[in-house]
Amino acid sequence: MNTIMIRRLKYLLLPLFFLIGCEPQTLISFDELRNGLQSNNSTLDTIVGQSTELTLPFSEAYLKHRHYLYESADITNFNSEQREDLAYLKIQERYPERFLPWPVQVNVVNNLKPNMSAMSKWSELVLQRLTAARESKILLSRYERNILIEYIEQAEFDNKELKEFLAKYKPRTRLGLYQHPNGKEWYQSKLNYYYDISKSPNETLNKIQTELARRGKRVSLALSIMGENHFALSYLQSHCESVEGLNWIDAYTNLPATAKQCAATHNSDITRLFLSLMEIDIGLHYQGWSKQQARVTLQARLRLTDFEADRLVEGTVLYPATIFSLTPFVTFSS
Repeated sequence: MNTIMIRRLKYLLLPLFFLIGCEPQTLISFDELRNGLQSNNSTLDTIVGQSTELTLPFSEAYLKHRHYLYESADITNFNSEQREDLAYLKIQERYPERFLPWPVQVNVVNNLKPNMSAMSKWSELVLQRLTAARESKILLSRYERNILIEYIEQAEFDNKELKEFLAKYKPRTRLGLYQHPNGKEWYQSKLNYYYDISKSPNETLNKIQTELARRGKRVSLALSIMGENHFALSYLQSHCESVEGLNWIDAYTNLPATAKQCAATHNSDITRLFLSLMEIDIGLHYQGWSKQQARVTLQARLRLTDFEADRLVEGTVLYPATIFSLTPFVTFSS
């Protein structure tokens, strides 16, 4: 047998070797996927509770298992909303989130506090990832850094190296996603999912501002969840029957599907609030607005105290584009 034939035979047999050596991946249902993700997110989740085997968020083990779960999903048995939910999460794997291992929405140190060994490993992971991220120009904002420092102080976590690192850490200058590498694309991916319309942020902003101008003078609002950080989630939980989702950051609620199926009605003042939050969302995450600019804009649209305005701005920073899941409740003039 000549050399060329042997080489061809190797290439033909190589895929067979891989098939023989690998177990076929078992496909899982939506409920099994959701349960698996909740287990993997145990340290991010106070609702699910702590499991005996902790997986540190955004560690290699966490990322590998999360990806395995995504790829194991039997999407042929998912409805359209479930498929869109999973597709969005898969897209998010492309972006810098994995380089920022400590989501500021969760006090991970407090969740790990009973397990000193896990806390030690966690601090090492945070230092490694934030150092590597900084070299790739992926940076925390000043607001995010201050939250992490506050978490450490609240938990009385005595890790001198991590404290000193965060104290000397130079954050990015603005709050929005746009300052990350591919940050505008990252924000657009979120907007596509929550808004369910693939329009440019600037085109959407112009539409929102035109509608706000048409609605006239600012109004006063009395809303019990005004101070909640994740405004869209809190509003939907208060007014609608939740549709189960896969994303831990939305408390495993499919926000767009929940809003679409919600029968609640909303007066024009509440609609004005939604539009105002959408305006600052694009301003912060796409156009590079400062916190002060976002607050002034909100207070020009609505009669809010500084505390109320700041809380709404902070929530917008922490949960980009989620406010657009409330779009079904907004009617634009033609």
